[in-house]
Amino acid sequence: MALQKASFIKKPLGVLCIGLSLPYIIAIATPYINSVHFWPLTFLALAYPLVLAAMLLACCLSIPVFKKYSFIFWIVLCLGYKNIQAIWGFHPNNKFTMEKPAGSIRILSWNVNEFLNAAIKNDTPGNPRRQMLAFIRQSNADVLCFQDFATDSGRYFRSTLPYIRDSLQYPYTSFVNNFSFGIEGYGIQRNGIIIFSRLPIIDSAIISLPNAEHFKEEFQWVTLQYGQQNFKIINAHLRSMNLHGNQALPMESQFYKPDTTLLLQKSTFYKLRYFDKVHVNQAKTIRSVMDTTDLPFVFCGDLNSVPSSYVYHYLSKGLQDAFLKTGWGLGGTYDSISPTLRIDVMLMRKPIQILQHKTFPLHLSDHYPSITDIKLQ
Repeated sequence: MALQKASFIKKPLGVLCIGLSLPYIIAIATPYINSVHFWPLTFLALAYPLVLAAMLLACCLSIPVFKKYSFIFWIVLCLGYKNIQAIWGFHPNNKFTMEKPAGSIRILSWNVNEFLNAAIKNDTPGNPRRQMLAFIRQSNADVLCFQDFATDSGRYFRSTLPYIRDSLQYPYTSFVNNFSFGIEGYGIQRNGIIIFSRLPIIDSAIISLPNAEHFKEEFQWVTLQYGQQNFKIINAHLRSMNLHGNQALPMESQFYKPDTTLLLQKSTFYKLRYFDKVHVNQAKTIRSVMDTTDLPFVFCGDLNSVPSSYVYHYLSKGLQDAFLKTGWGLGGTYDSISPTLRIDVMLMRKPIQILQHKTFPLHLSDHYPSITDIKLQ
């Protein structure tokens, strides 16, 4: 009787183990196979932390169920090592200090969500925009890389660009103005990405990203001088997915143009597939610039793609990831949807040395700021 009961329990547990393992087996391919050619990889990459947790459960259950054959499940788990190494930081004891190490260069990267609201009527003590600017001041960074940046002009708005440049003392700037819009009688807002620097900018370039016929988007690089050494900063914002595009304001709809039907009517499922294809093409353009750069460089970017995606693995191949070098856990950078989403990265080529890195969970923008201290070898 006892044997029959044990057999009755083992069979469904065995089926459960196999069922939990199947998504993981497919997800092993996300670093190697372009998700454009096999769309399920898009969603498995997004859900990878849950897929991994399910696989770990399957491994544990396999021990009493499959006994001497349970090692097969553990081998399958190990086959996904590239994704495991990409999503999880293994440095629990590293501490970050706000005081910069001697001889280091501090870089702050942040999707600032247009600095929220620059209207003078909202510029009250302690408002989120002021808190963001206060954090930037306190960071004492040498270089600022902002994505989703906006600066306003007009008597009803505070202008962010000249404030950071002049009041926070970042005299060297390179601004990529991807689009602008004006409100009659109020002023003009310019949007894009920007690099502020206290180090001299001696060269710069702006490169168009694919899909420009639908939505103008460009990335940038600058060459900075540090003593007798030069290095590059590459700053990029891969196309926003506009998952909440159906909630857009009327003034914003002019930027959707041919994408209007997609953004306002298509399902989230469809959007994720569509924009993953866009991100792959944009990543190829950025990587081509990385591969032809003869200087050490730091890449700062909002990828809108997770570390288990083909996009991340394609861009980061052969590079150092600041979070993975020094961080612990999942290192989420997006203050919405899920704490597992690390879609903002700082990658760099050796011989740059990563001294320390931290993502600050500030609930201001919809992304968290990240600071990395580096040293040129």
